[in-house]
Amino acid sequence: MHSTEGTSPVATVRARLEGSFKGDLLGAGDAGYDDARRIWNAMIDKRPGLIARCADRDDVVAVVNAAREAGLPLSVRAGGHGIVGSALADEEGVTCDMSRMRGVEIDADAKVVHVEGGCKLGDVDEACAPHGLAVPAGIVSDTGVPGLALGGGIGWLSRKHGLTCDNFVSLEVVTAAGEAIEVTEDSHPDLFWALRGGGGNFGVVTRFSFQAYDFGPQMRFGAALYHEAEAREALREYARIYPDLPDNVGWHVAMKRAMPPLPFVPEELVGTPLVMLFCMWLDDPEAKEGEEWVARLTAIGDPVAVGSAVIPFGMGMQRFLDAEFPDGLRNYTKEGHLEELSEGAIDALVDFWADSLNSSTTIEGELAIYGLGGVAREVPEMDSAFSNRDSLWWINWANHWHEEADDEANMEIVRASYRAVEPWLGKGVYVNMLNVDELDRVVEAYGGPEKYERLGAVKAKYDPTNLFRMNHNIKPTAAAGA
Repeated sequence: MHSTEGTSPVATVRARLEGSFKGDLLGAGDAGYDDARRIWNAMIDKRPGLIARCADRDDVVAVVNAAREAGLPLSVRAGGHGIVGSALADEEGVTCDMSRMRGVEIDADAKVVHVEGGCKLGDVDEACAPHGLAVPAGIVSDTGVPGLALGGGIGWLSRKHGLTCDNFVSLEVVTAAGEAIEVTEDSHPDLFWALRGGGGNFGVVTRFSFQAYDFGPQMRFGAALYHEAEAREALREYARIYPDLPDNVGWHVAMKRAMPPLPFVPEELVGTPLVMLFCMWLDDPEAKEGEEWVARLTAIGDPVAVGSAVIPFGMGMQRFLDAEFPDGLRNYTKEGHLEELSEGAIDALVDFWADSLNSSTTIEGELAIYGLGGVAREVPEMDSAFSNRDSLWWINWANHWHEEADDEANMEIVRASYRAVEPWLGKGVYVNMLNVDELDRVVEAYGGPEKYERLGAVKAKYDPTNLFRMNHNIKPTAAAGA
């Protein structure tokens, strides 16, 4: 047994857990502690008083109960990909770490996928691929399922099958009271509604059951690459064509400062700055219609190179961005919604990208335009906690660098680009992308005062003392309408 070395609240929690806890209890000085407190964004350097690496749901219940009774701040970690570092508690807090809970079970007949709370997207893709199934999720395989899904979940399949949170069948939730409950549309419907976009405010989700769809393991993909001189005209065509696309076509933009060695990129273009428009046929990869759509969309403007192929989805497309966004870099993101991709917005985006190529900035990463709409746009605003579905395009400044000394200068460069595009932005911001300098936008991210009030009433019912507050927090309220 580890010595409590006094009677501090953290030591009290550790002493209570030791003996029956099946996972690992890690504090400062323990072997593995420093590795356990590292997360994706190297800007975050927290030292939790205790990291409780849970082995199963019972361990999660024990941690929740112990932290609540000791009055300690409690964070919840799955993948550790959250930009603001809310996965980790500070020195006087406890981190409930589910990273050991990585099981995935497939019910192929029902097309339902059961996912433990510590899973990453890659775990789900790997389990689904042999069955020719896919769960709509994000775009980097190292992302944790809970953070992504509870905040919404946007990815390549969103146009055809909706957001990740739109595909919840049921969830196993450990509440602030330490009770494990099954949450569905019929059982705890208020909580089911809130979990679809309300983040980690309401409990610890130890199991997700997702609706899956016949897709893969192969998909049809195409990409067209453009130098700066040709990029603006290509983007104008993209803006003109995109609103009329069928739901089974995805089409997105990535402005790369250095094109990675993807399979469709000619060797001589690897490492060069290029704008990439890439499209996906979200249906039978052998369908003639899909081949025709990919050919049409990769032919707009004057590309320097074009590629198309049938490629693996879960074990290919879902992993293409992994190498560009590894753990350990200093990450700073911004996000905005566009209802219209106007010429002014296009010029502002391309100007930022082009100017950064000709400056001494150490910024790496990309500026992406994700095409949404489709099924994801059809869910009425008040039918889920997730908000602001109307915009057809979501812009993501996904930037990083290596040195702490560059933080302020590089963050201001990204902020300046955001300000340049702001005249064309619609309402709202994606809660999963809210950064540390945008915490005044939490109510906006959750859909505005009316929806935030309703979320607060659900919060008051399931977490009245705000135990789960290390997040983009929804404060408990006794408001009507829960």
